[in-house]
Amino acid sequence: MKMLLIISWRNIWRNPRRSLVMIAAVMVGIWAGVFVSSLSMGIVEQRFRTGIEQHISHIQIHTPEFIKESNVNQKIEDWSGLKSTLENDPDIISFSGRTRITGMLATSNLTSSINLIGIDTARESTTSKLYTNIKEGTYFGGNERNPILIGKKLADKTKSTVGSRIVITFQNTEGELTSALFRVGGIYQTSNSMIDERSAYVLQTDIQEFLGNEPVINQVAIICRQTGIVDSVVNRYQSIYPQLTIRPWNEISPDLSYMQEMSGMMLLIILIIILFALGFGLLNTILMSVYERIRELGMLMAVGMNKKRVFGMILFETVFITMIGALLGMITGMFTIKIFQHTGIDFSTVGGDSLNAFGFESVVYPSIEPSLFLMVTFLSAMTAVLTAIYPALKALRLNPAEAVQKE
Repeated sequence: MKMLLIISWRNIWRNPRRSLVMIAAVMVGIWAGVFVSSLSMGIVEQRFRTGIEQHISHIQIHTPEFIKESNVNQKIEDWSGLKSTLENDPDIISFSGRTRITGMLATSNLTSSINLIGIDTARESTTSKLYTNIKEGTYFGGNERNPILIGKKLADKTKSTVGSRIVITFQNTEGELTSALFRVGGIYQTSNSMIDERSAYVLQTDIQEFLGNEPVINQVAIICRQTGIVDSVVNRYQSIYPQLTIRPWNEISPDLSYMQEMSGMMLLIILIIILFALGFGLLNTILMSVYERIRELGMLMAVGMNKKRVFGMILFETVFITMIGALLGMITGMFTIKIFQHTGIDFSTVGGDSLNAFGFESVVYPSIEPSLFLMVTFLSAMTAVLTAIYPALKALRLNPAEAVQKE
C-alpha cells in the first residue's frame, strides 16, 4: 500500500502543469462553493435574527379574538398578573406589553392605513431594540407633545421630517372614532421596509389618554434566553393561561422556519453542482493521463501488477489531486470569510432596496459552520472516487501484450 501511494503521488507530478491547473480548478471551485454557502448562511442567520429582534420576537401573546379581529377592545385582562409572572421567569430575557391599534394616517401628502403601536420605552428597548434603528431624531427623547416614530419609507412617501404633524384616526374602546395629532419625533429604519411603511410607534401613556383610564395591552412580545427553549416556554404558559393564545416565532412567521429548514439543503445543492462540474474536468485530466501511459500500464500488468493495484493507483492519483485542491479551497474560503465577517459585503448598490422589501439587510456578513467543512471533505472524496471509476476501468481493459507495443 505504501509503495502504491508513493507511485501514485509521483505520477501526478509527471505532468506538473496539467496537475497544477486541475488542482487550481478544484481549489477555485471549492472556494466559490464555501464562500457562496457562507453568504447564503449569513443571509439566513441575519434574516432570522433581525426578524426575531426587530419584529416578531420569540413568542407573542394575544387574546384569541384579537388575532381574528385586531380590535383594541380585545385586551389581555390579567395583564398585571401576567407581567409579574414574566418578570420572575429565568427563561425570559425581556418582554414588552404593547397597545396595538389599526387606524388611518393623514398628512398633507398622503392618507393610508397604519398599525399604531403604543409602547413602554424601557421595555421595548430591551425587547426589539427599536432605539438602535433610529436614523433621524431621537427615541422619544424630545420635548414635543405626543411624539411618534415612523419608518423611513413612510416618511419618504408622506414627505415627513422630524417635527412634522401627523393625524391618526382610530376607534377607541367605546367604539367611537377618535383623531389624535402627533409630531414626528424620530424616523427609524429596520431590515424590513414593508413593515416600516405600515407601522408607527407612540408612547403608551399618550395613546392611553384616548382609550380610557385602564391600560390596554393586547400584545405581549417575549424574548427567551435561547431559541431552543421556546417551545417548552410556550407549552408552560399555555397551561398557565389557557384563555390566551400563545404562539412561537415559527407559527407567527412560517417563512422564517421554512428558510432555516431549507438553508442546509440549498448549501448541499450548491456544493453538489460545483463538484459535479469539477468532476468532468477531473475526469478528462485522469483519462488523458491513462491514455498517455498505456504502454507503461501494459508493462506493469505484464510483470505481475494485478488489476486491483492498477485500479488503486488511478484512484489514489484522482484522490490526491481532488483533496489537495479541496484543502486549499477550504483554507482560502476560510480566510476570505474571516475578512468579510468583520467588514460585511454591501449589496445596497445592486438592489439593497429590494432586499429590504423582503426583510433582508443590504450588508451581508458571511457565516460558516464547522460541519460545512466536513460535508465538503466528504463530497470531494466521493467526487474523486466516482471520477476515477471510468479511467480505471479503461486501464483494466487493456491487453498487456498489445499495450506494451504502443508507442
